[in-house]
Amino acid sequence: MHPGSERFFSVVRQRIHSVRTQHDNVTFKHILLPIWISTYRYKNTPYRFLINGRTGEVQGERPWSWAKILILVLGITAAVAMVLAIAAASQA
Repeated sequence: MHPGSERFFSVVRQRIHSVRTQHDNVTFKHILLPIWISTYRYKNTPYRFLINGRTGEVQGERPWSWAKILILVLGITAAVAMVLAIAAASQA
């Protein structure tokens, strides 16, 4: 409260000196978290994903681009082949 506001409001002050809480046999079926659920369509296929609002963790499905995966595999293969070729040429 702001200084001087006591004259406009009835102010009750309370001090809690100790708290003792005990929970026994607590069970639950559901847990409520801040969570965002969304679905989007890509090439007429629905993909669903969830975002945990507390941790930021994202889970869900995603489309795979086989062309990009093939380009990555070919690039890695070419890089390994070049390293092996350079190593063989330096030993000769």
